[in-house]
Amino acid sequence: MDRRLNFNECIAICNFDYLPEGLEAKYNRYQPDHEPDLIPRAFLSELFEQYQIPEQTRQRLVRGVEAIEKDDALFHFTQFLVEELCSARNRCDETHYTNMTPGCMKQDGELYSFLLLLACVVPSMEMLRKRSVPLTYYEQIPHQPLKLQLEKLVLYGDAKVHDFPWVMNFYTCSIFLLDRFYFIPYRFGDPFTMFRHVHTQDVMALRHAGEEFRSDGQRNGINDVYDRQGCFTSEWLDNGELIMANRMNPMGFVERETTQIMKKEWEPVLQKGDTLLALHIPSGPGYTPDRLKNSMTMAVEFYDQYFPEFSIKGFWSASWLYDTRLSLILDNEKSNIVRVQRQFYNYPTLEGDGMLRHELFGDRNSDPVRSPGDFTTSLQKAAAEYMRTGARFNTLSMIVLKEEIKQIGSMPYIKGADMEEFHRTVDSHLREVCG
Repeated sequence: MDRRLNFNECIAICNFDYLPEGLEAKYNRYQPDHEPDLIPRAFLSELFEQYQIPEQTRQRLVRGVEAIEKDDALFHFTQFLVEELCSARNRCDETHYTNMTPGCMKQDGELYSFLLLLACVVPSMEMLRKRSVPLTYYEQIPHQPLKLQLEKLVLYGDAKVHDFPWVMNFYTCSIFLLDRFYFIPYRFGDPFTMFRHVHTQDVMALRHAGEEFRSDGQRNGINDVYDRQGCFTSEWLDNGELIMANRMNPMGFVERETTQIMKKEWEPVLQKGDTLLALHIPSGPGYTPDRLKNSMTMAVEFYDQYFPEFSIKGFWSASWLYDTRLSLILDNEKSNIVRVQRQFYNYPTLEGDGMLRHELFGDRNSDPVRSPGDFTTSLQKAAAEYMRTGARFNTLSMIVLKEEIKQIGSMPYIKGADMEEFHRTVDSHLREVCG
């Protein structure tokens, strides 16, 4: 290009069917590196050989890459997107990047999202190499989704990227498997503050004001279940010396009665904007407190060494596996699901039981009560039976502060009184007159 196109000129030419909001300011800051290729051909050749890609598919992919490179505006904008995607996760950028198709790409436009992600692999690896991260940590990371994507393309000609935001973590080498679990930086933003007692070192989380909860301490309206008579609204009063607010019981619910703490005795240890490591759970064996402890220990050491600019406060995650209602239907001594969730500071979210329905019954919208199906596991049967009572499961989130890693295995946050209060409170909204 003789001159750099401004943002509006560029997107008018490219004519994308979707672009996330907030790109213009990032585009205006972008400094092109003037790389001649979108994807190095040597890298493509290695992939083709590694996965034994048929000639027809090879030609299709190369044709798609060349189509992008020959369109000055599209090539320039794609290089900008690559730079943004490669650094987004480490910036904790919450921009919703997903499938994008440029209308200017008349042929092979369906390949664009895959090629965009594929173009992130080499520069992402180079960024890690410059940080002196050993190759063993990331060499195979992009191949997790890449292998399946290429198989789908070869067998069915299907180039669509499934779950772009998730697989983006792998193509950009932003997520790391450390022993049993995956980790990726995450900026904490939920409406509560965690405190630590200056003498006892106990941890307490207090919910911020203005949220409505059912009598069971879950958000009112979750799973479309309301508790209009028994609901309450969270409070927060700070008079300079003490804070009065609703405590989040680490068994995963908000307590109705407020708790008072003296500010000189409790220090804030987790607030909005702090950096955590998001923990993701791959399928397979080894979901145990010991493996959790080992993985978290490795993660803190890894990020301290290779990403020292992060001030990691601990860990965050959200899952159906953390729903403490599962402890009502599982053997609390033998179940790894229960044993692991007891190591967390669990708390309620606005997500209902769609994740559990998907994982246990194959569909987020499945109804194991009305359509029982052929349940093959004891957990499926127990969960369906529980739901027949009118009760519902939830997706909970969890926090583990890095100071408590060494205590994993001995329930660092949950006390006996918390479990007793949970049993008194759980499903209490079902005993109320619901609207």
